[in-house]
Amino acid sequence: MKKKKLFISNLAWEHRNFHLVKELIKINQFNGIDIAPIKISNSWKNLIKVSKKNSKDLQKEKIKVNAIQGIYFKKNFNIFKKKGKYMPNIYNHTLNILDICKIYKCKKIIIGSSEFRKKGKLNIKAANTIFINFFKGFKKILNKKKIYLCLETIPYQYNEDFIFDFYHMLYLVKKINCKWIKINFDSSLFHFKKFDKNLLFKNLKYVENIQVTQKYFGYFLNPSKHNIKFCRSLKLSPNIKNISLEIISQKTDINKINFSMKNFKRLVQN
Repeated sequence: MKKKKLFISNLAWEHRNFHLVKELIKINQFNGIDIAPIKISNSWKNLIKVSKKNSKDLQKEKIKVNAIQGIYFKKNFNIFKKKGKYMPNIYNHTLNILDICKIYKCKKIIIGSSEFRKKGKLNIKAANTIFINFFKGFKKILNKKKIYLCLETIPYQYNEDFIFDFYHMLYLVKKINCKWIKINFDSSLFHFKKFDKNLLFKNLKYVENIQVTQKYFGYFLNPSKHNIKFCRSLKLSPNIKNISLEIISQKTDINKINFSMKNFKRLVQN
């Protein structure tokens, strides 16, 4: 069985410390990173210019980019607000992210963001229709650029009020009916529920990206029982080739990042 390709999200460190993390990527034999653009420039302005420079640096270090994430962070977007008044802004911003993917030679965009899809008092049927139609609008451009949008289910304990059930997301993706719009399967699904490996493996054809996270996105120092079971299942599957570790931290703790990477690799690859 081929070794899995391993990635870690840049949400785990401050960008000014990335030179230290590069060494950990090499030492632990990770293939690359997931990138949240806002962690690199701290602003959405001049993002193309910043991304080009960062991409060249990564290529020199032979660090691959698996996916772009956090694409609506600090944008104050919501597809349900004011009857879609802001929809063109969200659509155009997403198109810009497709250009960012091209710069990084990356084929996946992870879309979570509870704020972006916070439905409030809107009824579920109306919310479903708006959500489905919004993403259907990307079919032509995605077919042209051959980039995946990976939609993520988020537990309601993380302030999600719309898509907090995996089967709800599965229903929406099927309704959107685009081969370039699939699911980002995050182990946060098991943070507050019983582990069920069939949730993933019975629906694998609808999943394009997989992330492993600890509860509240902490370091992978003492993996939960659910994550240990999940990682073992991933390790044994010949159909899963790429897996990402997501940690969210405002500060850089190199020792904890290193230990987390070693634990992650031990569970899914060794």
